[in-house]
Amino acid sequence: MYMSNNGRVKVVIESCILLIALVIVSCLYTAELSKSRNVLKEENKNGVVHEEKKQSKTVKNALFDKDDYKAEGFKNITVVVDAGHGGKDEGARSNNRRYREKDCNLAMVKKLKQMLDQTDINVIYTRLEDRYITKKRRTVIANMKKADLFISIHCNASDNIHSRASGIETLYAKRKGDNRLMTNRRFAHILLDTVEASSLNKARKCIRREDLFVLRHTDMPAVIVETGYMSNRKDMSYINSQKGQYDIADGIYKGIIKSLKEMSRRKKRG
Repeated sequence: MYMSNNGRVKVVIESCILLIALVIVSCLYTAELSKSRNVLKEENKNGVVHEEKKQSKTVKNALFDKDDYKAEGFKNITVVVDAGHGGKDEGARSNNRRYREKDCNLAMVKKLKQMLDQTDINVIYTRLEDRYITKKRRTVIANMKKADLFISIHCNASDNIHSRASGIETLYAKRKGDNRLMTNRRFAHILLDTVEASSLNKARKCIRREDLFVLRHTDMPAVIVETGYMSNRKDMSYINSQKGQYDIADGIYKGIIKSLKEMSRRKKRG
C-alpha cells in the first residue's frame, strides 16, 4: 500500500506521542511503587523497634523494679562494693573455659548498683569496668573512705573437675573489722541467709578465713560472698543468667540493708 509523505509524518508524530505517554506512565508507576515500598519498609522498621522496646521493657520489669528497692535513712552510711578480680586477673573459669569469674562478678555488681541507686546510701565501687585493681588498692579505698561495710563479690570453683561442690559461701576474718555495731561473723551470716533466700543457689557454709588480704586489711566489717561454683554446671548456668545475677544481687542488697538496720538499732541503744 502506498502512503504519502504527509501521511508518514503524521504516523511518526503519533508514534512519538504514544512513546512519550508510555514513558511518563512508566515513570509515574515506578515512583508510586518505590514510595509504597518505602512506606512498608518504614512501617516494618517501626514495628520491629516498637516490639523490641516493648519486649525489653517487659524483661526489665520482670527482673527489676525500682520501687522494690527504695530505702532511706542511710545518708551518713558508706558502703564499699568490690567486684572481685578484673583485667589481667581473671579469677576462676568454668569447666568449659568459656566463662571468666571477673565477668560474672562485674555483671552482678552492676545489677546490685541498680538496686543501691534507689537508696540514699553512699556507695563506692572499686570497679565498674574490666580493669585490674590490686588487693591493696581495694582495701585502701575502703579504709580511706571510712566505710561502714565492705562486700567483695566472687564466684567459687573447685580444682577437682569431678567435685560436686555447689552453693553459696561467705568468708570472714575475726581479727580485723569487728566493732560494737557489727562483727564480721554476724555480717557474713546475714549475707549467707539473704542470698540463699533470694536465689536458687543453696547456702553451703560461712567460713572463717584469716589468710585473705581484703579481709585482713579492712578496718570495717568485711565479707567475701562466693555466689556459687563455676565448676558446677547448675551453679554456673544460674550465675551466668540474667535472672540468677538479679536474684543474687537482690540477696546481697537485702543483706546490706538488714545489716545497716541492725547496726542502727545497736547504735541507738548505745
